[in-house]
Amino acid sequence: MQLDEEEPDQITWKFTTHGQYSASSAYKAQCIGAPGTTYDPLIWRAWAHGKCKLHAWLIIQNRVWTSDRLTKREWQNNGQCPLCRREDETALHLVAECRYSKRIWSMVANWVGYLHLDPRLWETTQTIKDWWETLAASAGIPKKGLRTLILLVVWEIWKEHNRRIFEHKEATTKYLIAKIKEEAATWA
Repeated sequence: MQLDEEEPDQITWKFTTHGQYSASSAYKAQCIGAPGTTYDPLIWRAWAHGKCKLHAWLIIQNRVWTSDRLTKREWQNNGQCPLCRREDETALHLVAECRYSKRIWSMVANWVGYLHLDPRLWETTQTIKDWWETLAASAGIPKKGLRTLILLVVWEIWKEHNRRIFEHKEATTKYLIAKIKEEAATWA
């Protein structure tokens, strides 16, 4: 490097092509070497409220307070899914394996005319992330619309879960599917 005392100093930001700093490029620079995720197309680009996206981000990482996680911390819980009252509650069980949730998904599949949402056609998965990615990658329907619908249904199932625990109120599957349709119209 040749220094010239007559020439003024210049600062060049190496993380952009034009050499100018931007907050976006600084954020990307901090993430260099971090493992990639599928959360951006699965969650963050969907048409949904921020709180729904945040909830989806937590649930897809198995970070919501289901009975299995409460038990690990030795916190009080009844251990069973509040929707079906039969199985141990996990994030995967709550949104994909619970018989109440399966009925909701089946009704949603019939409502939108997209049979890949019917639980009887789902592949067996071991994690909530695998289930979500498999369901969201189904062919034949606009991806952004499908991912938004998944977010909406998961959000409404979670709200029903909380209503049963904290308010001691239960909604039938017919009521919940009506609520999902109403919210879908609002989101649209």
